[in-house]
Amino acid sequence: FRLPEKVNRDGFMGPAPEEWPTEPLAYVTWYTRFTTSPHNDTGMYRIQPAKDSKGLALGSIIPLTNIRQTCMLTPSKTTWDSAWNTENILDKCDSFFVNNLQSKYSYQTIY
Repeated sequence: FRLPEKVNRDGFMGPAPEEWPTEPLAYVTWYTRFTTSPHNDTGMYRIQPAKDSKGLALGSIIPLTNIRQTCMLTPSKTTWDSAWNTENILDKCDSFFVNNLQSKYSYQTIY
């Protein structure tokens, strides 16, 4: 996303603050570091959403150019919750495997 070039200030449209970034931005949800060793059965590392001291998920808005690679997260649960779907699984599931088998590139760079 991009921040608007014009903003509403007290009912009047005006230019956005000069210090606002003009490049494309992305919202990123942060996760914990990899566990010390991969899971025995999958060979994948487990991560969890990072949380602050109040238990709230950590996230940031960063320049899109800071993103170097995507990764595929797979729920690390033995049972599938029927309430999970593509729109809520990142919020509902509390731990994931980082899938290093998604592509040759991810296999070589994630680990």
